[in-house]
Amino acid sequence: MNLTKLVQVYVMNQTIGSPIFISDIMHYIEQFVDDTKKCHQIRKNVNVILMRMVKDGNCLKRFGTGVYYRDDLDQTEETGIDSIELIKRTYIADKSGNIFGYLTGEAFLHKLTLIENPSSEILIATNAKRNGNIETTDMEFKLVNPPTTVSRENYRYLQMLDLIKNDLINGNNLQYSFALTHFMNDHHLKEANLVALAVDFYSQKVVLKVAEFISNKVYMEEQKDEIIITLDTTKQKELYEND
Repeated sequence: MNLTKLVQVYVMNQTIGSPIFISDIMHYIEQFVDDTKKCHQIRKNVNVILMRMVKDGNCLKRFGTGVYYRDDLDQTEETGIDSIELIKRTYIADKSGNIFGYLTGEAFLHKLTLIENPSSEILIATNAKRNGNIETTDMEFKLVNPPTTVSRENYRYLQMLDLIKNDLINGNNLQYSFALTHFMNDHHLKEANLVALAVDFYSQKVVLKVAEFISNKVYMEEQKDEIIITLDTTKQKELYEND
């Protein structure tokens, strides 16, 4: 299969609106190339092929440097690029599963169902800005520097530590601790690793908060049934009060 055909097959197999990075196309093509030294020239040729597809109107649109997306020719209006997936793929994780960022702040609280309404601004801690700043018209987000290099092994610990550090929760502390405990157990996170990261990259105040959280976590695991009943009763009370 020649290079043009490989690029076309890859593009046409992508979901409409889903961002297409040249790096993803190259990763796909590399499995068909024996000589890795040719990759640099191949990348140049891929750029030319993609631009030709855009110019020819073959349902491919260019979003920005190195980023394209499929559009639906059957629609009267342009579908546009998927902003959520674009942000995730640019600042959080690539298609190969490499993780270099994570959701934090109130957006993460909402994901844990600790706050009812999602934040108007999405906060992302990320290692680097790939391809510069991505601008979208339908979503507000802010990039912040993580306390250390983000990896698959540590990003969930850092999510928890950021939450503990900023103490964003306003409401039932029992429910807050229960949600974090469930998150930690669900992802098989270890208390020792949480403490080690807190000691290495956060303040002494955060370390003390982590120690308090772990103490509460142990208590809640011992009193699990009673905690669940208490939380359910609280939710029912809130429901009746808002009726």
